[in-house]
Amino acid sequence: MKLSMGLRIAFTFGVMAAVFAIPAFAETPTLVVTLKSIDEILDDADFIGESFGQSGLKTLAEQNLEGVTGGAGLAGIDRTRGLGFYWSMNGDNAADLANLVGFLPISDQDEFEALVRKFVPDLKAEDDQWSIDLNGQPLFAKFANDYCYISTSADTLDELAEPDEITNEDYDIAIEVNLASIPVEAKSQYLDIVEQGARKSQEDDPEPKNEAEARGRELGLEWMLAVVKSITNDGNLLTFGLDVNRETGMGSVDLELTSTPKTELAAALLAYQKLKPAFAQAVSDDAPLRLVISHPTTGLLGKLNELFSAMRKTAEAEIEKDERLKDDADKKAARDIATRLFNIAEATLKSGALHSVLGVEEGDDHTARIVAGTRVAKGDDAGKLLDDIMKFSKESPELAKVKPDVAKHAGARIHAIEPDANDKQTALFGTDPAHLAIRADSLWVAIGGGNLDALKKALDLSGKKPAATEVPISLHVKPAALVLVMERDDQKLIERAKSIAGTPGDVLKFELSPNEDLGIKAALEFGIDLFKLAGDN
Repeated sequence: MKLSMGLRIAFTFGVMAAVFAIPAFAETPTLVVTLKSIDEILDDADFIGESFGQSGLKTLAEQNLEGVTGGAGLAGIDRTRGLGFYWSMNGDNAADLANLVGFLPISDQDEFEALVRKFVPDLKAEDDQWSIDLNGQPLFAKFANDYCYISTSADTLDELAEPDEITNEDYDIAIEVNLASIPVEAKSQYLDIVEQGARKSQEDDPEPKNEAEARGRELGLEWMLAVVKSITNDGNLLTFGLDVNRETGMGSVDLELTSTPKTELAAALLAYQKLKPAFAQAVSDDAPLRLVISHPTTGLLGKLNELFSAMRKTAEAEIEKDERLKDDADKKAARDIATRLFNIAEATLKSGALHSVLGVEEGDDHTARIVAGTRVAKGDDAGKLLDDIMKFSKESPELAKVKPDVAKHAGARIHAIEPDANDKQTALFGTDPAHLAIRADSLWVAIGGGNLDALKKALDLSGKKPAATEVPISLHVKPAALVLVMERDDQKLIERAKSIAGTPGDVLKFELSPNEDLGIKAALEFGIDLFKLAGDN
């Protein structure tokens, strides 16, 4: 199966923590994995199971434990405190599994020993230290700080980390990777593996259709590798956290990265920290779906000239062989349009940042309505370009659907576009014409019942200062409400959505937000009740 570039990037970051978990022990462990407590995890499972219609999961788990242990359960283990393992790296033997240490909270050492002896009768215990032969694999344990520490090496237990100092209590499940503690050699090996894999995957892709696509792929790969290299070499701490709040009925998944000061990564994160979304206020956060994307483009500037040069050459080649262009005059006009289009796109990317917003809400007459806008440089040129395209394409049947300058509002020219006669599209968006708005700083499009008024409102709000809590990239969704707006056929899904829509649990939020510690945090928050949408219960 081939992966797109976007999926490759997501996969790379998704496995980075696991790949970097090449072991050992230093003053600060390289990898720490912790659970808040056994009871917390079992209670979470019980709570989530209720949403799937599977009640009593905690009781079932405890019954299974009783059966396995002959009625002893988890005797001697403190079910209310944290547990997990840590793994540290050193330059001498970074991949030595002996550096892995598990820690388990103990409430009664004697009861715990009796539990273990049910499975390991020949356990050797002396002065709070154990040795065990488990199917030929030696294990060693040491008791300290009301914890039992376990490792495959007795030497590793000579110096122990204090669980209270290394665990992250903000989450029910937490994984922390101390990137700064990874030896340079290990990072270099990892980057070589990533690059080889990425280039091999690209070689297996279908042949690019033209020079522009080939150069675009290469630049995309170079950008992805540069990002991975920057995070690997300049990153400080990578944290993954999963939490369930049973009181509010909310779950969260976070991925946070901090950088080493005075590095390229720190500079990039500082630029992101200073960026404020330009059009965030144009769509209400009460909408069933609201997407805000603002991203600096300064890191792309060095390669843009190469990309646009390849795109221009490809466009000229396509124009030369286009049989619909009757003569040299037509080809010259087409080349002029292409040149002006590329100039607008290039100027927009070189402006320093991209800003876009999209909202989905219920429109008039029970239709779905979409309003979207994006910042462009030379918006007035874009308006003139559209005029010339319409003149150039006056014989096209599609042109008859466009009615230019049906309105003007907030400095924008607004054009109407008649919808296609499509039963499904009409059922969803109604029969109102869509509208395209062009002004000096932006392009906007709206579709659905009453979309012209909604577009005018968005234009009015687009210049408003964003709220202090607004982050550059965010997706706020009310999934059940969105189902009621968009779904027309699946009545069972609609009924399940009706039971959730309007409740506090109808929430799905993703935000990519900077923090003051030269870091960035990807946070996903969701209502546990949303699991009900996935089934027939």
